[in-house]
Amino acid sequence: MESNPLTIWLVTGYLLCLPIIGWLAKSKNIRLKDYYLAGGSVGFVGLFFTLYATTYSGNTMLGFAGRAYREGPVSLFAVIGMASVIPIFFLFARKLNELAKEHSFVTIADFLKLRYRNLGLVYLVNSLLILTLASYVLTNLKAAGLLVEVISDGKISMVYAIFGLAVVMALYESLGGMKAVIWTDMMQGIMLLLGSIVVFTVVFMEVRTDAEFIEQLKLGSDTWVPMDANQFRRGLSLIMMFGLAIAIYPHALQRIFAAKNWETLKSSFKWMCLMPLVTTLPIMLSGMLAIFILGDSQSLHGADTDRVIPILLQHMSAKIPMLQWILALFLAAALAAIMSTVDSALLSLGSMFTQDIIRPVSPNLDDKRLAIVGRIMTWLLMFVTAALAAFISKTIWSLIVLKLEIMLQLAPSIILGVLVARLSWLPVLCGIVMGFFVTIVLKFIPSFEPHMLGIHAGIWGLAANLIVVTLIQSLCQSKRSDVSSRSNH
Repeated sequence: MESNPLTIWLVTGYLLCLPIIGWLAKSKNIRLKDYYLAGGSVGFVGLFFTLYATTYSGNTMLGFAGRAYREGPVSLFAVIGMASVIPIFFLFARKLNELAKEHSFVTIADFLKLRYRNLGLVYLVNSLLILTLASYVLTNLKAAGLLVEVISDGKISMVYAIFGLAVVMALYESLGGMKAVIWTDMMQGIMLLLGSIVVFTVVFMEVRTDAEFIEQLKLGSDTWVPMDANQFRRGLSLIMMFGLAIAIYPHALQRIFAAKNWETLKSSFKWMCLMPLVTTLPIMLSGMLAIFILGDSQSLHGADTDRVIPILLQHMSAKIPMLQWILALFLAAALAAIMSTVDSALLSLGSMFTQDIIRPVSPNLDDKRLAIVGRIMTWLLMFVTAALAAFISKTIWSLIVLKLEIMLQLAPSIILGVLVARLSWLPVLCGIVMGFFVTIVLKFIPSFEPHMLGIHAGIWGLAANLIVVTLIQSLCQSKRSDVSSRSNH
């Protein structure tokens, strides 16, 4: 697509604002809690927008739209999946927020240490969280690079775009920490919301002018997957995977720690219930409608489908020049969504390295020196993941699913850890190992089917995980009962 000067100026202005926001958010207070959690007193407006901008990212604007284009109505299960995150939050967020206030948690490892008192479990969970967070940053950097390549009509390659954006994000985040992330998330969230609604409105009005559209929609596309029992099961497993895995994103949990109180969290969650309907649904419907508007002449395949919305808007703006403004808004909004997610994940990664790895090794380091180490880690982590993102060729959706399937195996350690007081560390540790093993075997060994009976590998892994947790917990309780009865005699 041809580069649009309006888009270039809008995106350039937006990127220039971010380091300024980072500078303004800079605080003289060097406590780690202030840097990583904005002091733990984030109010409703800041909390809502940082949750929204963090949850809905470039994966939504590009990856979800690409999947809807490829697979059609089956992909809409993802909308329900995004909505299912909020009920999961309501299960455990209140108690976790209260514990965070009482014990000054900075990272999820602080909770795990207090709850299980076993370093082996803490290190295992932390390692998998770091792996999945790095993957999260990677997928969004890949999306950002693709977007800038589209905006510049190929004049800026994806590789240069990824590294350029990495510099901007590392700069404003290392200056202002969580406070800078929240301020930028407010701006990015508004852009994302407007972009999703406006793009769908424009696309819908375009297809309404086509008298054959309703008939086409009934017939569907030759490339779309038919809705059968197998796809229905796959959709249900996707809903479960989204709800449980996204609810334990480390950067989402840090928002729970940072919230002022439960009332603030509850108000934010209530508003978040509406967001799949005004963000995920419009974008995915736009991706589905694109297959009719573009037709066979611009058929997309594989990773190219992740660019379907910008290509669609460019195609439409050739007929309606005023749509150049909508294209510019979407591209800027998509870039904002990506960066809001990357900066949050990056901040969580930095806090985990600083609080959970560096501090135990060097307990004599004060907060000032640890904060310096954290800033250095921010830059290092950003450029390592940027280098990986530049050379990964898979679709964004496939990387999203892999990340969520691994995250699922950690859900019992956090959600059940909050809810079930008698749960001990050994069943949880064994459950994670078994769940991870089953997921990897089903996912990557050729002789196995990654969607057995239409169910994602990660769900099978979670089932094995919970079975092991239940069995070993029962054995542990039986042994404790036997020991107790002998001591009484």
